[in-house]
Amino acid sequence: MERRWLWLAGTVAAVCVLALLTPGVEPVPACRISEYPCRNNRCVRLDKYCDGNDDCGDNSDEPLYCTVCNRTYYGDLGKTYELNLSKPIEGRLPFLCHLTFTANGHSHGDIVQLIFDAFKVGRYEATELDGCPDGYMQLSELGRPFTGGSWCGSSTGYAVYYSETSTITVSVKLFHSPQSVPFEFHLRYKFVSQLEAVVRFGSPAAPLERGQVSPGTYCTRQFDECRFKPCRLQSPNYPGMYPRNVTCYWSLHQKEVPTCKHAMIAVRQESAHKMQMKRSISMASLNKTNTKALRAWRECTGERDHLIFYDGPSTNDPVLVKYCGGDWLPRVVSHGPWMLVAFHSSPFSIPLHSNTAHSPLRGFELDVDVIFADSDSLDYSRESRRCEFNVNATNADDLWEERGRRGRLLSPRHTLPPNTTCTYKLHGQPGDLVWVYFISYSHRPLLPPPSATEGPDGITLKLGPNTTMSDSCTTRLRIWDGGGHDARIMADHCDDELPRLCDHTSLSNLTRITRPCSPRESYVSTNSKMIIQHHTEDGTALHPASFRLRYEFVDTRLGGDPWTGRRAPETQLAHPHACSRVFRKMRSGEVSSPRNVFMYGRGGSTNLSCVYRLEAGPGEKIRLMIHNVSFGEYPSCETEPDPHTARPRCVPVESGRLAELRVIEVPWREVRIPRACICDNFTLSTANPRPLVFLSSSRYMELHFTLTKMNITEDFRDLYFFATFEMIRMPECPRKQRLRGSGGEVEFVNPPLTRTDMYCEGMPWLVEAHENRSLFLLTWGTFLPLEPSQEDPARCGSKNRVLIYSGRPARLIRVVCPAEPNARQFAVHVFSEEWFGGGGDGESQTTVTYLQPPRPPSFLVECVSREPGIAAFNWLEISRSRSALLQQLQIEYPGYNGNLSLNDTFLPPDWECPYRCPELDACISASLWCDGRPNCPSGYDENEVHCGVGRRFFKIFPGGIYTALSCAAAVIAALLLLGAFGVAHRIRTRRRRRRLGKKKLIAGEIGVVGGVGPRRIPTEEMLLDPGSTMSS
Repeated sequence: MERRWLWLAGTVAAVCVLALLTPGVEPVPACRISEYPCRNNRCVRLDKYCDGNDDCGDNSDEPLYCTVCNRTYYGDLGKTYELNLSKPIEGRLPFLCHLTFTANGHSHGDIVQLIFDAFKVGRYEATELDGCPDGYMQLSELGRPFTGGSWCGSSTGYAVYYSETSTITVSVKLFHSPQSVPFEFHLRYKFVSQLEAVVRFGSPAAPLERGQVSPGTYCTRQFDECRFKPCRLQSPNYPGMYPRNVTCYWSLHQKEVPTCKHAMIAVRQESAHKMQMKRSISMASLNKTNTKALRAWRECTGERDHLIFYDGPSTNDPVLVKYCGGDWLPRVVSHGPWMLVAFHSSPFSIPLHSNTAHSPLRGFELDVDVIFADSDSLDYSRESRRCEFNVNATNADDLWEERGRRGRLLSPRHTLPPNTTCTYKLHGQPGDLVWVYFISYSHRPLLPPPSATEGPDGITLKLGPNTTMSDSCTTRLRIWDGGGHDARIMADHCDDELPRLCDHTSLSNLTRITRPCSPRESYVSTNSKMIIQHHTEDGTALHPASFRLRYEFVDTRLGGDPWTGRRAPETQLAHPHACSRVFRKMRSGEVSSPRNVFMYGRGGSTNLSCVYRLEAGPGEKIRLMIHNVSFGEYPSCETEPDPHTARPRCVPVESGRLAELRVIEVPWREVRIPRACICDNFTLSTANPRPLVFLSSSRYMELHFTLTKMNITEDFRDLYFFATFEMIRMPECPRKQRLRGSGGEVEFVNPPLTRTDMYCEGMPWLVEAHENRSLFLLTWGTFLPLEPSQEDPARCGSKNRVLIYSGRPARLIRVVCPAEPNARQFAVHVFSEEWFGGGGDGESQTTVTYLQPPRPPSFLVECVSREPGIAAFNWLEISRSRSALLQQLQIEYPGYNGNLSLNDTFLPPDWECPYRCPELDACISASLWCDGRPNCPSGYDENEVHCGVGRRFFKIFPGGIYTALSCAAAVIAALLLLGAFGVAHRIRTRRRRRRLGKKKLIAGEIGVVGGVGPRRIPTEEMLLDPGSTMSS
């Protein structure tokens, strides 16, 4: 061909030189390269040569035995040319015809366009080794390797081919032409400027990136940095039909990756007119339906063109999908910054055409995107051949931080190869539970389920331990409770079977919050491990299965031991909650609110009540320090100092919700005294970092953490407390301060005067009555309101207070500003609440309904000493007289006329009590009557009228009758002891005399025999004067 070009150029040059040198010959205008020069000096288009018509007028364009073959054709921009090959004569076979088309640049174009209007060349045998046995057409381009592919068979309709270079040669070969096989070859050709080829190259303002052609290859290209450029993978000779027997490799690489990001390459095409690939003859490719068809994997037979996507830079990497035609290409994503796409066309085919195509485009064009994910995210696998994700919360530095303890898992954003199992291993700390709930789950197969029992590569699919994938299951989801050999399967879902969904959480946004996920909508492990396995048999390119789930490691550790003791009276729940704990046999430790999300609003709970009990050992007391508390964004109450005791107390601001932390001391088993209450976020905060410190007066303290009406967003990060404690060596109170009897006196002194007072400082007094008795308490001072105003504390000249509690649980009924004991003008009386039928002092007459027999009345008296001072109280066990009781119960009795007085004489003597205090209208114990001490407030029980003159003798003794009786008892005990000693002495004397007589008899006998006289041994009578008196 090169010789032909040289010969033609030399001939033209010689003609031009002869024309210029020949005298008398006028020069004839030369024809354009795209025209044929006639003998009559006319110029016609090159396609008019040998077309059967006399276009020159002198028939010079139709010479004898002319042919359109073996010629080079040029043309002008904007013009369409036609060529037609006639069927060769049978005797001149084999037939060979070369048609060369050259775009000469500028006005003659840069690219050649061939349009095949009619093509019938030989037969196409798809199943034969030689697909074109009778003849074929081949295309070759200048500067590109010859592929050797062929077109043959019958094709009608629109088929187009665009050259990649400026010169293309069409070779038609026919070996034999049976009569049954017609021959027809008609094409049009055009020359196109590169600026007009916007489909292939893009517009000048926005050019497309088509990659760099690798030298020595037909269509292998390298693509780099598609992040900033619109990269397109185009079939060879796009947008026309691509050559036969061609293999292309397109290497995609993203070199520059932003910090903390991970790059992935994505290839896709959603438009059907850009996915024109050769299809099987057996399929109805010309009769398209409304559904988008896909052909892949098993349907990619040898006679079909196909694309292979590799998850990496080489053909040794896993295959993501093998695609061989369809109306679209789903997105195929590599797991890393490399992807290799291989395209191969079959050696033989019919020219691509379609009578019903909406676009004249042929071939395909794929869009390339670069996807970035966080480098520490769990939505891409780190290795191409393994899909494993480890969510490890064992190294979490702070259990209160969300990072590492709670997160979101997405199905891999990249495409998974066939027969891949993605395993998610969630491992928490000891004591954790794993909580998982799916926000969404979808499985949308783009191909019908395979009928074979093996995967695409003939490998039996295995899922989990000793588990084989079912034949009919292309996608399977399994959840395992645990992580070892003893793991128990919790869920097993195949294809379209949905797991437990908590899909309503996807509706949450900044303005709308959805309810928590229930146990029926989630999965919770029984230990700190869980495994989730998601298996795909055919890969996710054509069987996409995606999911979104949230996981959380639930910390169930509470510290201490479970507290299953008695019901805490101060709590809101009827029974101790699972979070109630007891801390015993510990020198120090930490106490904090539970971190179990299921106990809070976000976990589905509404109320929470936890009791934390601290128990010190013998000879110890508890030092408690509260460091931090929080009660949500909008606490419902405020913490302020109590005006009487300066202790923190809770003052509700809004009714309804309760959120508080109470410090309670337990001096006795069933007695609890409130020490402090915190319910806001300002008492302990960064502005006030000093902790609240409490020192117990007994061995037991309790923290009551109570929350009600929690909203669905609150958890242990919003509602919490943190405290520490230590046991301090300190003697216990040696005094018995739980009293029961007829009456008594108690005195408070600050500062303490004795060691006993020092050891019992802060310890309250508990006064209890017997069955069917009431209590009366006398103290000195003035009553203060329980809820004082700002002026009320100023009315008391002392900062000390006497607090009087009643009932179980202890309820504050009186606050007394103490005065000097025994000052009559400051005497105040307090009765137990049942004395007046409900109100402790007669002010509130409420009816008490008991679900069980009422307990005996009791008073709990506490002295809060904030400055030096003294206070005291007396107490009496009292009861009503029968007449007073009948009057209170409004029961008629004999002689009652409705106006009964205490001095009526018609009542039987036993109707009234013999020992009573008239000012109290109450009966007292007989042991208190005339005991030398006034017990009635008026001293009526020590009146001389009742007690007589002899009582004056007892008043001589300090302490009254009690001192006299004590002295008499001591004298009697001494006399009894002396008498016992004398009797014992006489018995011992008699025994010794008997032993002495026996010894004398034996000694006499010995003395007579041995000649030794008797000798008297000193006895006890000699050492002890019988007339003397012994004292013990």
